[in-house]
Amino acid sequence: MLLEIILLLAGLGLIIKGGDLFVAASVRIAEFLHMPRVVIGSTLVSLATTTPELVVSIMAGAKGESGLAVGNAVGSCICNLGLILGVTAALKQIDVHPRVLRTPLIAMFGFGVLLFILTFNLTLSRGNGLMLLLLGLGYFIYDFQHHLRAAKPREVKEAEIVHEEVVERFRWLKTRTGTAAQFFGAAGIVVLGSKLLVDAAVNIAGALGIPSIVIGLTVVAVGTSLPELITAITSSRQNVSDLAVGNVLGANIANLSLIVGTAAVIHEVTMSRATQVFNFPALLITMGLALFMILSGKRVTRREGATLLVFYSLYIVALIGMTLATRN
Repeated sequence: MLLEIILLLAGLGLIIKGGDLFVAASVRIAEFLHMPRVVIGSTLVSLATTTPELVVSIMAGAKGESGLAVGNAVGSCICNLGLILGVTAALKQIDVHPRVLRTPLIAMFGFGVLLFILTFNLTLSRGNGLMLLLLGLGYFIYDFQHHLRAAKPREVKEAEIVHEEVVERFRWLKTRTGTAAQFFGAAGIVVLGSKLLVDAAVNIAGALGIPSIVIGLTVVAVGTSLPELITAITSSRQNVSDLAVGNVLGANIANLSLIVGTAAVIHEVTMSRATQVFNFPALLITMGLALFMILSGKRVTRREGATLLVFYSLYIVALIGMTLATRN
């Protein structure tokens, strides 16, 4: 068991570092392609920061552990809103522009409701997974084109600040050759870390008699969400918190469509009724809280951030309690 815990922590460490390097390389590739940085912030960085979740889901699906894959995606969404957005707002009030964030908020909530409906029979078929995958691709293509056409000088400047903060540590790799080497090297690190993480998580779950989806909802979800936390804190510190919130929302949309869809296409997803009636309502409640906080004003206050943190803490405690009760 000790070895499995060490391997799990090693996998998490590799995913965090590999994800950090991957995001930086992705941003520079977009710069070489002359993409406006507001597009980078709202689409590419969101997709890049969900790479750990995607690789974990593919690995888990290939091993037949679809519960771990879906638990990772759903748990990451709850973590992104409850823990990451909560911590960011609790540390410093987040100023937002509801009009700019309305579309991703509605899309995120819509994908959450759709996934809840599709899994009501406790399965997510390959056909439904393919539908989610195509809908997610359609959304990101639309969002990319929309931001590409609507980019304003102020938004580009804000995105540039985030871009410079992200790549400052890696200026020695800013050449095209260095960037390509970093991109593929970081992808390899994420894949290796994900394999260690999935193998260790499955073994620990089996040894403790805990469903793999619970491991995915907690340890794996928090670990693979750390790139979003780094990006959110960086953006908030530079007073470009719209991009921080946009990254979280974009990452959640990717989790609920691209990542869950990919896992289901690889291997049909099955889950227990307890998981479906507890975790999906928790996901929708967290989304509803975030939607209300963002659309009801032009800021997410420190008190609202604390509220999100309290809700996430209660969710984790209830999840652990439900798991222990089920085992007894």
